[in-house]
Amino acid sequence: MRTDAWTSRCAARLGVLIAAVTTLVLLAGVGLLAGCGGDRHGAAGAAAPARPGASAGDPSAANSAGPANSAGPASAAGTSPGVGISAPGEGSDDAPAAAARTVEAYFREINDATRAGRLAVIAPTALAGCQPCALDVGVTRSLQQRGLHADAGAYRVSDLSAQPRSGLVTAVTFTLHTSAVGLLDLAGRHAADAPGVPTRAATAELALTQHGWRIQTLRYAPGPP
Repeated sequence: MRTDAWTSRCAARLGVLIAAVTTLVLLAGVGLLAGCGGDRHGAAGAAAPARPGASAGDPSAANSAGPANSAGPASAAGTSPGVGISAPGEGSDDAPAAAARTVEAYFREINDATRAGRLAVIAPTALAGCQPCALDVGVTRSLQQRGLHADAGAYRVSDLSAQPRSGLVTAVTFTLHTSAVGLLDLAGRHAADAPGVPTRAATAELALTQHGWRIQTLRYAPGPP
């Protein structure tokens, strides 16, 4: 009898543990489907096209997007670059204006990938440690796996302004406009709609590598009405 009681208690505890883990997994999935990511300031990147039944993009998605960078932001002027951020080579464009062009190229690639139903290639514009970027790549992976593509580019960038360099880092501020788009299947038939997102004020932090500027992270805040 004592053995049966002990077994029953263990089974009950195991059931509670499994239920708790399942709840956490479901909550994480809902958060990503709703477009959260990046940081506490707001939703990140290309979450809108993924909303109808998408699987979430995880940070490992960035493994296909470029070299690893586990050090976070690059050091300020007068200090050594962080791990994974090499000193710029002679051919790299280290002007802040080039950083602004990198941000434009990043969102252009996300738009192109979602319209083509393919995996986004962001190695030329972002570091692997960029978590909002990993979510964006995950969105394009989800569409590709489900045989869907967007009927238009969801993202439009305006008001780009590159800040002065501080050593190997700089920031680019901009406004991100996210439009609603339709999702089409391989035969071009309408399958779902991805809602737009309110206009957001955004800041991209970039590090200067031997290949030029790369986005380290993206931050969003509510934009003008």
